[in-house]
Amino acid sequence: MSLLLYNGKFYGTDDAEWILIRNGVIADIGKGALPDATRKINLDGMFVYPGFCDSHTHLSNIALMQSNLDLSRKTKDEIFEMIKNESRKKKIVIGRGWDESNWKDAKYITADEIDSVCADIPVVLVRECGHLATLNTAAMKKFGIVRENGLIFEDEVGYVLKNVERNLDIMAAIDYALSRGITAIHDFANTVIMRKYFELWRKNQLKIRVMLNFYRSGYHAVRKLGLVTGFGDEFFKIGGLKLFADGSIGAGTAATTYRDGKTVSPLMSLRQLRAYVTNANSRGIKVLTHAIGDLAIETVLRAYENTSGNRIEHFELATDEHIERIGESLVCMQPNFLKWAARGGLYEKMLGERWLPLNNAYRKILDAGHKLLFGSDGMPLSPLFGIHYAVNSPYEAQRISVDEALDAYTRGASHISSRLGKIKKGFLADLVVLDRDLKDRAHIIDAKVVYTIINGAILYSNISL
Repeated sequence: MSLLLYNGKFYGTDDAEWILIRNGVIADIGKGALPDATRKINLDGMFVYPGFCDSHTHLSNIALMQSNLDLSRKTKDEIFEMIKNESRKKKIVIGRGWDESNWKDAKYITADEIDSVCADIPVVLVRECGHLATLNTAAMKKFGIVRENGLIFEDEVGYVLKNVERNLDIMAAIDYALSRGITAIHDFANTVIMRKYFELWRKNQLKIRVMLNFYRSGYHAVRKLGLVTGFGDEFFKIGGLKLFADGSIGAGTAATTYRDGKTVSPLMSLRQLRAYVTNANSRGIKVLTHAIGDLAIETVLRAYENTSGNRIEHFELATDEHIERIGESLVCMQPNFLKWAARGGLYEKMLGERWLPLNNAYRKILDAGHKLLFGSDGMPLSPLFGIHYAVNSPYEAQRISVDEALDAYTRGASHISSRLGKIKKGFLADLVVLDRDLKDRAHIIDAKVVYTIINGAILYSNISL
């Protein structure tokens, strides 16, 4: 089986006019006369890029919102109306994606507010960041948790979600990722979702390339089986152990000093974190640690001293001195978080003006000679959304070029296979076709995914074939 894509613009090539794909591999790239192929597609001047790799996501969250309530970009009144309607059909109402920073009162949803519209059945509403959720009274009773205002944080949120994720449709979330031009992901999963991935891989039904990272709940099983980072094939690989040094800015659990003077300490001590890193690395398992606040970043950098290949996730409130000490560690960041970093946004409300020009310092990190991985954290799951913010930031410390942003949003695929991440002869044919050139910085956000191709097969199309 062969596929010829022609009359397009192919990113990173020497003005190629066509690429020939044979048996899932880019067999040739050229100009002029078209070679023979089983199937030919005239791209009519559209733009072809390496498939996007979301290097930090949670497809379980996407599946949760698709099968339950997607609360993203909704007002409080809209959310309460959704709860009313859903409670007529379900025995438990689950919703995810609310963000109080966009509301006039900028206050978290409370149990009393939910009870006023639905008191008879459990309701669980997870904030967009996943580090905070609100339970109504019935849900607190169901899960054996009693908290003021129904607010739960961090591990308690994970406990509740693990109990509601058993019936999630991961395949539906994979299809959603494909519609966003994503051909590979670095996912973070609990044991329930890990089993779903292993089953899909075993049955050869995994349509997207996956590097699977696991929480402490899955570490014992991975360690007992002797699995190591990099185990697998070009579709599925074991990643590393995910740890949390802090929470999120929106939940007020990131380890930093806030505008009101409150200081939040890291979730793990240096001694605890260093012990995990040493134990995991000695077994061939890399560590990926969530660190948003400057105090958490400091702890992680100290724990990572004299190691290589471990990752820092988010790295949002890093100082210049922190950037100098990245060393042999990898950094994965989320450019879509800049939606909260504008004047009057969440960062300013929670942290004050000091961090506005300094947070998410992509430019400084690249200038210091480090490579970046970009992911979305599913907020939202959209590389184009993230690239738009990274290249159009008003702050010099954040703003990078389109080429640099594309590299950060494709580089992660090379961690799954060295034959991914570029449009190059001999590389695997994972591609995304867009309707416009991303060099047009002002309109990146308006670009549409036309085709998503994995292993030479068109797995998503928004036009009739």
